[in-house]
Amino acid sequence: MTIRNTGMALAAGLLLAAPAATPAFADAQGVSPTEIVLGTHQDLSGPLTSWGVPVRNGLLMAFDEINAAGGVNGRQIRLVVEDTGYDPRRAVLATQKLINRDKVFAIIAALGSPTVIASMPLALRRGVPVLFPFTAADQTYDPYHPLKFASNIPYVHAMRIGTRHFIETAGVTRIGLLYQDDEFGLNVKRGAEQEAIAHGFEIVESTTYKRGATDFSSQIARLRAADVELVVLGTVVRETIGAMQSARSLGWDPIFLCSQACYTPEVHDLGGDTVNGVYAVAQTPIPYPDDPNPKLREWTAAYQERFNLVANVQAVGAYTLARLFAEALERAGPEPTPENLAQALVDMEPWVDPDLGGVPVDFNEGDHLGSKSGFLAQIKDGRWVTLTEPMSVDGDS
Repeated sequence: MTIRNTGMALAAGLLLAAPAATPAFADAQGVSPTEIVLGTHQDLSGPLTSWGVPVRNGLLMAFDEINAAGGVNGRQIRLVVEDTGYDPRRAVLATQKLINRDKVFAIIAALGSPTVIASMPLALRRGVPVLFPFTAADQTYDPYHPLKFASNIPYVHAMRIGTRHFIETAGVTRIGLLYQDDEFGLNVKRGAEQEAIAHGFEIVESTTYKRGATDFSSQIARLRAADVELVVLGTVVRETIGAMQSARSLGWDPIFLCSQACYTPEVHDLGGDTVNGVYAVAQTPIPYPDDPNPKLREWTAAYQERFNLVANVQAVGAYTLARLFAEALERAGPEPTPENLAQALVDMEPWVDPDLGGVPVDFNEGDHLGSKSGFLAQIKDGRWVTLTEPMSVDGDS
């Protein structure tokens, strides 16, 4: 694995490195007789390191296991990792480098809505597949492109599911929004708005924050003044904690609902009792060391031993997606191309990791959104607890 910190000084070199013309066999770049080269970009130094580090680790752990078992069709998988610091400009530079210099076959599990949305078009224009981004933005599957595959339930779908749950079970009618002022936040906003409109009313208050914000007192004061019953959060880890701390300091206790962007043990590890009660819509159970699934318990222990870190859902998700890629690569045959890899993903039956489980991933012709369902979870007594069976936008499990 190679890890680099992508900065502005790289820009000139990358532009010079871009080829003047598409080389022969460019549709199979990153493939040699002995290896497949993959790329990813993660936040390893910015506000989303609690996601970026475990995603990198999960990918690395899976590919090392696959390589130790002989690789795929006789080839080892080599992963090149770039650090974006959760900055879209750095993500663009990282993607240019991965494509032009490292000649990656595909980009897998890249992290972050703004970073993926900014960088994904570069890869697709060069015929490089963009596989399973670690974001639930709807741009990862819509509009359709034959080489982009999304494995996460979109934020719009998830927030419709969660908002509908509280409208129908708790009778809430006064819904407010606090969201990051980028594509991630806008996707969360759209989901809550669509479900409110479907039930005949509008969002009563909406307020934003900038990435990396630490003070949410004014936004929470606005939501409280609007007598909001349900606060839909387009926040990640630190921002979820900050918003709830501001509310608690005012003695205000509405329902807080966030997306899978805050569904991680670090929310409670860092926020403590302040965040007890927060809800999220998610796809994979948190890998606690005492999980009932013995294989998940074993995996959690192995992860902690290797990285000296507590495993989280992002690590599990990345690990399982690496295994999904490996299975599709094997099915693509001894001469893999972006096209036959894409066809292999489409042709596979609904896929669930045989050891660790999760919501099924199923791609179809013309529809590369692999998951459309999620369950409601809540932090109770310091840990995330699954409350419902998987639900879809249409209400089907």
